Amino acid sequence: MSISGEDGLSLFWGKARAGVFGESGLSGPAMHPLVAHMLDVAAVAVLLPGWSQCALDRRQIGFLVALHDIGKLTPGFQAKVPEHWPAAVFGPLSSRLASASHDADGLALLNAMANAELAPLFAPSPSRRPWLLSARGAVLRAVAGHHGRPVAETRADRLDDRVMVWARRIVALLFDLFRPPPIPLLDVAALRRLEWRLAGLTVTADWIGSRAEWFPYAAPDEIVDPAAYFWNQALPRAHSAIARAGLAPMAVAPFAGVGGLFDHISQPSPVQALAEGVALPDGPALIVIEDMTGSGKTEAALTMAHRLMTAGRGAGLFVALPTMATANAMYDRLVAAYRRLFQPSAHPSLALAHGRAPLDERFAAALAPDDDTARSGSAMEGTAEAHCAAWLGSQSRRALMAQVGVGTIDQALMAVLPVRFATVRQQGLAEKVLIVDECHAFDPYMRREMIEMLRFHAAMGGSAILLSATLTRRVRQALVDAFRSGLGAQPVPLSAMAYPLVTVAGSGDVGEHACAPRNGLARSVAVRRLTDADAALAEVKRGAGVGAAVAWIRNSVDDVIETARTLRSQGVDALVFHARFAMIDRLTIERDVLARFGKNGGGGQRAAVLVASQVIEQSLDLDFDLLCTDLAPMDLLIQRAGRLWRHSRAGRPVETQEMLVVSPEPVAEPDALWVCRVLPRTAAVYRDPALLWRTARVLFARGCIDSPGEIRALIEAAGDDAADAVPEAMLAANIQETGRGQAQATMAARNVLSFEGGYAPETAQWEAELATPTRLQEIPQITVRLAVVRDGVVVPWASEADSVVHSDLRHAWALSEVSVAQYRLASCPAPVGLEAAVAAARSGWSRWEREAERTMLLLVLRETKDGWRGMGRAEDGQEVVVGYDRACGFSYVRQETS
Repeated sequence: MSISGEDGLSLFWGKARAGVFGESGLSGPAMHPLVAHMLDVAAVAVLLPGWSQCALDRRQIGFLVALHDIGKLTPGFQAKVPEHWPAAVFGPLSSRLASASHDADGLALLNAMANAELAPLFAPSPSRRPWLLSARGAVLRAVAGHHGRPVAETRADRLDDRVMVWARRIVALLFDLFRPPPIPLLDVAALRRLEWRLAGLTVTADWIGSRAEWFPYAAPDEIVDPAAYFWNQALPRAHSAIARAGLAPMAVAPFAGVGGLFDHISQPSPVQALAEGVALPDGPALIVIEDMTGSGKTEAALTMAHRLMTAGRGAGLFVALPTMATANAMYDRLVAAYRRLFQPSAHPSLALAHGRAPLDERFAAALAPDDDTARSGSAMEGTAEAHCAAWLGSQSRRALMAQVGVGTIDQALMAVLPVRFATVRQQGLAEKVLIVDECHAFDPYMRREMIEMLRFHAAMGGSAILLSATLTRRVRQALVDAFRSGLGAQPVPLSAMAYPLVTVAGSGDVGEHACAPRNGLARSVAVRRLTDADAALAEVKRGAGVGAAVAWIRNSVDDVIETARTLRSQGVDALVFHARFAMIDRLTIERDVLARFGKNGGGGQRAAVLVASQVIEQSLDLDFDLLCTDLAPMDLLIQRAGRLWRHSRAGRPVETQEMLVVSPEPVAEPDALWVCRVLPRTAAVYRDPALLWRTARVLFARGCIDSPGEIRALIEAAGDDAADAVPEAMLAANIQETGRGQAQATMAARNVLSFEGGYAPETAQWEAELATPTRLQEIPQITVRLAVVRDGVVVPWASEADSVVHSDLRHAWALSEVSVAQYRLASCPAPVGLEAAVAAARSGWSRWEREAERTMLLLVLRETKDGWRGMGRAEDGQEVVVGYDRACGFSYVRQETS
């Protein structure tokens, strides 16, 4: 079938350069015909690696995805750019034309044609039942909701009869071009999988197919023959665009064992050897690895992921970690190894996925320009070991589509929340092996999200590997049950209490495999109680005096800052690491901490004291000679103990592996203020005092942490199943905390998407990306952008760093951000005399940044004899003096009474 200007179809525009659609620096036609754009996007869809996971053939995929923008035929859309109004079709443009939402209008058009023009796509075979109208609607809804969320169709009475004529003509054209065979009737699970996957594929194809740099605008006479345009222009451009986007298929390397991935491993550890040979189930698999810190769990997980990839059960992997710091550290570890998962000729993308990833210079150096179409590697080998297409690395949601991704667990959890573009995350994860490190480290809200994510991931056909050193049997059972539920399998009771342990689950049997500990890793860490912070200060000073690498993990940032300042006043030059630094300083500190106290740290640089918050307790490869810690729940104390004597070193300046714990005495009948007297701020962080009391009682009674033999017993003994688990004086607080946890889990269950509910607007409250949280913040946080005054101009704090040149002010402002509690700093009025300078600085921000005055503040710092200071107001209206320095970060100096 051919089209021409005379029949009008080529007059409908799909992309345009006028008004709000403006694109500078591009030449050629001012508009791109709708038919051409629909075929561009269809061409991308049939070439994207994920198309085959939809269980349709390419003809069906191309036909369906091309329909995504059929709603642009409506007068309401065509009127958005009056210069390209198809007057020859619709007559003169009326000023009273109602606005339109082309995705909703498109769904209405598709549903109106479902029983007639589109019926051949759903024609039943003689031996099969016919498609129900609701099932057809689910497939059409998937392609119509291509703006990142499902849409409800507009009222049928809004459809213009003239539009239906053109819609039927486009459908006939697409049938003639693609000649799709009828889609076989699907069972409910397969239909839901198709619906979710097709939605993600359509969005991704539309993103790529909409870039004018990759798909130049065509003149109407170039699409007179749509088939020729599709084969000769759209498909070649799609092939190039997918490569430039970093999404070209990458050949997986043959499995060669753990040694084939890591040069430094000549003799696999027991868990790594098990990973090489344990039987894996057919279909999607869940592997849970429980082993000690330093056992090589990460390498074992990557080994299993490679096995799954070579078996065709993953085109890559995504590693999810609890914090940005741990994600950054994992990114560094994968830089040297990730390419070995693929054939030498492949150049896969390695993406860092969290909200601050583009600010990390290590990741920024790996971003290749969009026009790097040559995948020979010559253009990138000299600049960075890691490579990521800039298009992928520009947004965290896109980063999940890279062949190898590393990020915070939040990026993965958003795949099962009703946020915009959740289906893109789903598609990215479903095609990969999902690895979750520290999978125990979740509150009730996040644990419920994690459970639902595993259920969804399994239903989408994905495999997952979970890592933990301190997982309770109850949590392991819940995670395995969730994954099997996604596969339609019944729960299987888990019984193994061995440690280390590897659990392998699929739709059939579940295997629980005991594993020997790594040679030399079994150890006994002595535990000694310190009565208060003063006792800990004395121990830290003693360790510093003998040149030891010393860490004190405090449970609140305010305690970290106060402790560091006290040590400095007493002659100890303490380093500080917590989350309340401007991003530019946090990244510098993070690198310094890893260099000093990491595996390769040595010499005089290790002789230092680090006072840190919980940011160092998990996933970071840090090694200290002496470790102090505030009392915390048992699993976290075991994690913290893993930072002590982590690597073999000769000539440590202290003789004993000993963890010093600041804690009240675990008396038999504690009162309600048991924690508060010694650790007042800890009581606000870990609010179930009974949990802390049980931990102290069990830990100090044993006097040591014997691993691996006693790990499981310690974790279970500190749990809430013991008969005397809650002393009477702590019962009220325990009940309140238990109820809070149940409420959090209920809220998460209400927030998450339902796989069975499908991609439909009525099944969830679809919101903007930040509206449905991955983590609950009971204390709301706001973003503060730190600024200084230079020659009367308000500039970002990051511009004070001598080593950084910031021609990009937006980047500099982002590097100057720090998150703080809103109740302590809710507003930052411009200093007197600087009102115009502050307004000028904010004028350079994006519109949403300028409008977010309550959640994104600009704080002007002035240099005083006491350091950098700024003024603001707390939530109750009182004036607050805050301070900032690169050594201690953001602190509240004092609160003024009004």
